[in-house]
Amino acid sequence: MLCASDLWSGNCADFVVTADKLGALYRSELQKLPDSEQSLKTTIWWGCGSGTLYDLKRLLVAIGTESAKAVLVTEPYKSLPAVELPGASMQRAPAQLTCVELPRQIERNSCIGTQLQEARTAHQLALDRCKDLVAPPLRDQLLAAESSFKAALPARCDAAADEDGTTDASLEAFNRSRCLAKALADRDRGMFEAHPECAN
Repeated sequence: MLCASDLWSGNCADFVVTADKLGALYRSELQKLPDSEQSLKTTIWWGCGSGTLYDLKRLLVAIGTESAKAVLVTEPYKSLPAVELPGASMQRAPAQLTCVELPRQIERNSCIGTQLQEARTAHQLALDRCKDLVAPPLRDQLLAAESSFKAALPARCDAAADEDGTTDASLEAFNRSRCLAKALADRDRGMFEAHPECAN
């Protein structure tokens, strides 16, 4: 859940290692019990909670590192249906559900994690472009505004994380990631308004 809420967190490396161990355990047990393939593919059987193996595969695809890709070509992940990430499907079909409307928390967190990663990448690209295009006298203003934004962001989104008074760690992580993604998009718009040459 921690990895799903923020794909840039250190928790994702641990998740990939654990998913690989789960796959090795599955393959070992399948050799002993060749007629139990379907029951062995039930993650509740392994004490992995309510998420399915497909949920684990979807998160591995979203992580997208070389180690995650290596796990994906092993069983049981290899034989599961192909994954379409929530963020990608919503980009192609805006009428589909938003992250907050997805039915399960693990799906909502994976979705918002993808959106946050995209927002961080877009913001860094916009900032780098702006630093190159803004005239030297205004560059200090741009950098000062960016520094103030980054300094205020953690407290702003920590407050948003428990704005509903929740004590659910996965919901807090979702709220925090949603706040960060929105703040980055708002910052990009403000930067383009202050420096229109960057938006071209």
